Amino acid sequence: MDWISIQLARPTVHRSGGERDESQAAEDLLHHRNFFCDFVTSPDDLKFTGQREFSYSSPITTPWPVNNRVVGRLFRTGDNWRRQPTIILLHGWNAESTYRTLFPYLAWRLNRAGLNAAMIELPYHGHRKPRGRGAVTNFLSDDLLHVVGATQQALADARALISWFKEGGAPFIGLWGFSLGAWLSGLLTCCDERIGGAVLATPVSRIDRVIQELDFCRSIKQRIAGVEVNLGPLNLASHRPKLSPENILLVASEHDLFAPVETVEELRRAWGGTVMWRVRQGHISALMAAPTMERTVAWLAQKSGIARN
Repeated sequence: MDWISIQLARPTVHRSGGERDESQAAEDLLHHRNFFCDFVTSPDDLKFTGQREFSYSSPITTPWPVNNRVVGRLFRTGDNWRRQPTIILLHGWNAESTYRTLFPYLAWRLNRAGLNAAMIELPYHGHRKPRGRGAVTNFLSDDLLHVVGATQQALADARALISWFKEGGAPFIGLWGFSLGAWLSGLLTCCDERIGGAVLATPVSRIDRVIQELDFCRSIKQRIAGVEVNLGPLNLASHRPKLSPENILLVASEHDLFAPVETVEELRRAWGGTVMWRVRQGHISALMAAPTMERTVAWLAQKSGIARN
């Protein structure tokens, strides 16, 4: 399944078609003091458009208005939901189907465990995907400046939502990310001390290896060939979490072609003391591993304090 998914993903990666090399601008943004979005505050225009559906303005503005409005869903535990722990779910790359089908099920399971569940669509996904001539339609692109900018926007969007929950009185905020979402969750744990626990399921922790080894990144690899660009800050092992390592769960798939198990083990050694589960799955099939999902819900409930109440 992983190999088929990689081949199907190849034509979806945007090719800018331009000749201008944005590698230096991308590196400058990546090393800027504001890259991890410490400036982000709670959105003042978050509004609900339905029982669960909400939206708010992204703290980062792009040329495409549709991408500048964050959309999400909130599954509440009950009338006193503001005082209950909350888990934010972050989906993977091109994983709109996960957002639509798997996440509502996980939210239901989290609710039954006493946890709120929130989810947002990442930049350039779902309702946020720009349309029309010349539009960038994918998170990934051979334009490194676009990729780094999309990453910063995703971090800003998540930190804005974290701020909103914290201002509302949430006693615990956890993250549960998958693939791209797991990578973003890892970066968030290293820049936001308000996160109480994090699950990184099949995290793509080595962006340098992704670019060099995966077929769907061939256009990116070709674009930066011969160019010296330091992408180190995109690798999770380049940072240290702000929460205790025992409150981080790494889920590694033994047959993963996107995020090889050795890269997850490398991350565990770098961070030291994190919990790690190895499952006999691939990157895609791990999404259908119900026993692992149930164990993860229980783990998050325990870390949040709900299981002890």
